[in-house]
Order: sequence, then C-alpha cells, then structure tokens
Amino acid sequence: MLPVLDVNGALRAALESRRPFRSSPPIVGIFACDPFLRVADMAKTLHGAGIDEVVNYPTVQCYEGETAAAMASVGYRAEAEFRVLLQFRERGFAPVACVMSLRAAEAALTLGLRRILIHPGLSSPGDAAALWTELAGHVAVEGGEPLGWRPAAS
Repeated sequence: MLPVLDVNGALRAALESRRPFRSSPPIVGIFACDPFLRVADMAKTLHGAGIDEVVNYPTVQCYEGETAAAMASVGYRAEAEFRVLLQFRERGFAPVACVMSLRAAEAALTLGLRRILIHPGLSSPGDAAALWTELAGHVAVEGGEPLGWRPAAS
C-alpha cells in the first residue's frame, strides 16, 4: 500500500518512448485506484499511442482480509475502479471491467460496464468449474443475453 512505484507513470513513459505498435494496440491495464491518476492526462497519452481500450488491472480485488478492509476504508474497492473506467469511456475508450467475484461482476454490470474480464484470483480455486460457472454464468454479454452453459452430457 506504500507509494513506492508509479505503475501508471511507468505505463505513460513506456508508451511515449515506444511507438507505434507493430500490429493492433493492446488493451491497457490501468491501476484505477491510484490517487495520483489524472484521467485526462492518461487519456491523452493513450490516445496519442493509438490505444482505445482500458482495463482496471492491476486490481485492488486481489487483496483479502485486513489489507482489503484497510484499502476499502479509504475508498479503494472494485466500484471505485469501475467508476474510473466510466471516466475513460466518457473520453472515447472501450472499458473492460476486471472482476474476481460475483459481487464485483454485479457492480460492473449495474454501472453499465458490459465487457468483463473474469480473473480467477491469485490462489487456485478448489473447484475451477464451479468458479467459472458462478462468475461467467452470471455475466451478461452485449445485447443483454446472459451467457449460458450447455447442459452436461448424460
């Protein structure tokens, strides 16, 4: 939680020194809870590099327990990240919401984010199929249709 590295600043510096991309530009990960992030400045840098998609990654959702509680107490939570993505959308970007839980997926969808990156978390899930069913089975794709799972063969 100490400000020992400016991840977003490193991104901006890298983009300013390496242009253009050889093929299509990447989706750029933004540390959306950076208290020093100036969305307008970052948007200008990203547009200048030909980038038009952003995702909230790294995400504060990776933290658990006391660390997560401490971060949430100062407003660092998934919903705050999603609101930053909405600010990027207002500036012409296509946002992708990184989610690690059903609650986060619901928050992203409630705020109007429709492109979801499902992150399985830092530890291996006990039952990977159940995790993906819980998360991906809930997410709505653009057009409003929910993702459906084909019934298991009997």
